[in-house]
Amino acid sequence: MDRTPLQYLVSGRDSGGYVSLARTTTADALKKARELLQEGYIDARICTPQGRILQSDEFDQFEA
Repeated sequence: MDRTPLQYLVSGRDSGGYVSLARTTTADALKKARELLQEGYIDARICTPQGRILQSDEFDQFEA
């Protein structure tokens, strides 16, 4: 049976609606979440493979 690796889910909201994107590594998830914030998205979040939800003010702690 082929198993899909656990992924991080990066999401954000702007005036057009919501976006949710999968990333396979912590670094990629953090990069995409920060890109969303720079593009004007609000409520940028990362959901870890373990189910932990990180708000944008927690991204620096997650990196450490």
